[in-house]
This record gives sequence, structure tokens and C-alpha cells, in this order.
Amino acid sequence: MLYIYSPEIHLGIIVARMQAKIQPVKSFIIVCFIGLSFPLFAQLDSLSVAPDNQQIFTDDNERLLEPKVTFDFDIRAAFTSGEFKTFYPKPGMGGMGLTVLFPLGKRFPLDLGVDLGYYFMSQSQETFNYYTPGLGDYDVESRVSGGMFTMHAVGRVYPFKTVKLPIQPYVEGLAGFRVFSANQKLETYVYATDEYLPVEKDYNYYGAWSYGFGAGVKVMLSKNELLYLNLKVDQIYGTATKNMDPSTVELYDDGTYTYSEFTSRTDILRFALGIHIMIE
Repeated sequence: MLYIYSPEIHLGIIVARMQAKIQPVKSFIIVCFIGLSFPLFAQLDSLSVAPDNQQIFTDDNERLLEPKVTFDFDIRAAFTSGEFKTFYPKPGMGGMGLTVLFPLGKRFPLDLGVDLGYYFMSQSQETFNYYTPGLGDYDVESRVSGGMFTMHAVGRVYPFKTVKLPIQPYVEGLAGFRVFSANQKLETYVYATDEYLPVEKDYNYYGAWSYGFGAGVKVMLSKNELLYLNLKVDQIYGTATKNMDPSTVELYDDGTYTYSEFTSRTDILRFALGIHIMIE
């Protein structure tokens, strides 16, 4: 067989052999690149789309509280105003109160609830000594007291509720009723038997509708934002009703008593100082 040498043919054979050797190396490099790139793309995908069961962590300092209910416990001072001030001989009265509010949402500024209170208006007390044949000596203690019970529906608005501030101002409106009471309690002590006879009581009540508005501020006391110092003032207007004049109460030695009544509106200016508690 006769072979004819040609440079072009020899160069082609060399190139073909080199390509045959390079092809497996090229395939190996491609496979390695794909293998190394897969975890990277998988990680990028996991950053862009979080699974449903993945927990997302937030900064607790930026989290808004969402209390289910709040409580105001306070001591109160009420000062008569208008014609109530003219007829009632005392400038004011002390008492205590409780306000329960239900927030409508952690970002909604309105809370709704109820306000309860009791005020001590007056008290007269005197003890009389008696002697009766067959019973001997005995004492009769007579106490006549006047008070005011209040119950109002309350709506309170926090304009900066969504802002984490240590001082939170608010405004509120209220409407409801008040009950005025004049009560007597007779307690008899018999010396011969060293015992008290059954207590005798007499109750008189008068009612009035009332409404009003006010403003207050609560100041944070605890780092968890659940306890505040609370200060508020309200102007409360009341319809006309009968009331006991505490300066006219007279106690008699037979155990009876008398007092004068007056009829007027029952407007008061109320101040309250206490604590505000949030329950999550």
C-alpha cells in the first residue's frame, strides 16, 4: 500500500486527537460547576421566598403591645360647681374609682369601657345614753352618712397610640348616672347582758343622669410598658335631683334624726390620681 505524506492531513490528525483528549475534561468541569452552583441558587431562592413554617424574628423594642383589657385604680377628689356649689355646703368630697377599658386594636386609638366610683360626702355620728327599768343602762349610737355612687360608659382616645412614647396623653368622654344616698345606722349596746341588739338601718336614695368629658396623661413606670402612673381631670354635668344638706343633720336622743333637702343640678369637677395597668 502506498502512503502519501501531506502536512495538512498530519495537522488535522493532531487537532482531532487533542479534541478527543480535552472533551472529557470539559465535561468534568461543566459537571463540577453545576454541582457547586446548585447550593448557591438554592440559598438565594430561600432568601427570596420564605417557607410557610419559617419563623420571622422582629425587634421586641419595636413591637406594639396589644392588651386585651386595661384597668385604672385611682383615688379621686370631686369639687362642686355651678348651683351645686351654691347649695352644697362643703367644697368637695373624696372617693375612689375603677375604670375598665377594652382596646379596639393595637393601632386603633379608641378604647371603650366602664367607669365606677364612690365618694364620701358627709357623716354625722353621736352616742346617747339611756336607762330603762328591767333593761338597765344601754347606749344608742346613731350614724347618718351621705355618699355618691357613679357609673359611666367611657370612650377614651389615645392620639399617639402607635408611637412608643413613655408619656401618653388622652382625651375621654363619659355618660351614665349617679346615685346619692342618705343612710342611718342605729346600734344599741346593753350593759347588763354585754351584747349588741340587732342593727337598725334606714336608706334613702336619689338619682341623676350625668355626662362629661376630660383629659389625662399616663406616664410609664415599668420597662415592659404594662404599668403607668395615671392622672386625669373630668368635667361632669348632672341633672337636677334631691340631696341631703349635711350641715342640717340633727340626731335626737330617741334615736331619730332629721335633715333638710335641697334640689339642684349636680355638676362636679373631678380629679383622679392612680395607676394604669395593661393586661396582654
